[in-house]
Amino acid sequence: MRWAFGYTCFMTSQTGLLRGTTIELERTVPEMDGKRVHVLLEPMDEHQLSARHQRELWQGWVEGGPDGPIEDATDTDTP
Repeated sequence: MRWAFGYTCFMTSQTGLLRGTTIELERTVPEMDGKRVHVLLEPMDEHQLSARHQRELWQGWVEGGPDGPIEDATDTDTP
């Protein structure tokens, strides 16, 4: 039986983009910065929206986005 004293096992799953020999993660992993890691690569199927669906979603956001409709008025309550 092997005992590992003072050894912290940290595992995480991250999503990123592979560009040549570089992997760009969507967020940092400070606990692993500068350490050797084992990387398992799996392709992700990204769902692409049609241009029509993108327009519908954008129009919905314009009409009732997070803070209500977007208006062309110059005096807004936004700081």
